[in-house]
Amino acid sequence: MHHQTCCNCVDPKSLAPALIRWALGLLFLFGGIGKLMNLSGFVNGYLLPAFDKTFLPGGLVAAYGYALPFVEVLLGVLLILGLCRTCALVLAGVTLISLAFGQILLQQHAKVADIFVYVLMTAIALWMGEHDRWTLDGCRLSRKCNKADAA
Repeated sequence: MHHQTCCNCVDPKSLAPALIRWALGLLFLFGGIGKLMNLSGFVNGYLLPAFDKTFLPGGLVAAYGYALPFVEVLLGVLLILGLCRTCALVLAGVTLISLAFGQILLQQHAKVADIFVYVLMTAIALWMGEHDRWTLDGCRLSRKCNKADAA
C-alpha cells in the first residue's frame, strides 16, 4: 500500500528550476540591498580603489558600481516571483559573467570559481525552463489558457 504524503503532490521536475531561481533571486536581492544601504561606500570605498590598478577607466567602474545594486534588486525580485523568467535569467547570467570578469582582473580566482557556480545554476534553470511551473508568468499563462479552453 502506497501512502501519499504532501511531498508526493509536488513534481520534482517543476520544483528544481524554481529552487534554483529562488536561490539566485535571494542572492541578487540581498546582495543589491546590502550595496544600496551604503552605495557611496561600496563604489568609493571598495570598487574604485580595488580597480584602480586595472585598465578599466574609473568613470566606467563608478557607473557600473552605481547601477549594479539596482540591477541586482530588480533581478532578485523578478527571479523570486518568476516574472520575465527567461529574460531575468539571461540578464542574471550576463551580470554574473561581468562580475567574474572584474574578479579575473583582480586575480581573485576563488571568487571567480564561486561566481561560475552561480552561472552554472543560471544555465541549468534556463535549460529546465519548460518544467518551471512555479512562476507568476506561469500563473498568468495558465489563466489565459483556462479562459481560452472555457470559451
